Amino acid sequence: MSNKKMSYVVAVENAINGELNEEVIARLGDLKASLEKRASYKHSGPTKAQKANAELAEKIFEAMSADVVYATNDIKELVPELAEASSQKITALMKQLVTSERVKSEKVKGKANYSLA
Repeated sequence: MSNKKMSYVVAVENAINGELNEEVIARLGDLKASLEKRASYKHSGPTKAQKANAELAEKIFEAMSADVVYATNDIKELVPELAEASSQKITALMKQLVTSERVKSEKVKGKANYSLA
């Protein structure tokens, strides 16, 4: 070929057509390394937002009292950082606690109420 570097598309097309030479093999090796690097980022752990949400869920749990039933709006008042949070955000945070079986959820007239498990 020419002095220009072969594109990944051309390398894959050549491999499919059975035209394997050193340049194609080298370019496919580069493509594989690039894909492996990209795949490794996805498994690097929780994102910054996920970490922040986990911290908020922990604050909610610590602020809850035994034998008290909380509605979503009660939780807004319980944790100052959530005063401006939407109901959906609080529900998502509470779902984390319910899934971990640290908090119980009960529906009353279509609204969720939460208490310590």
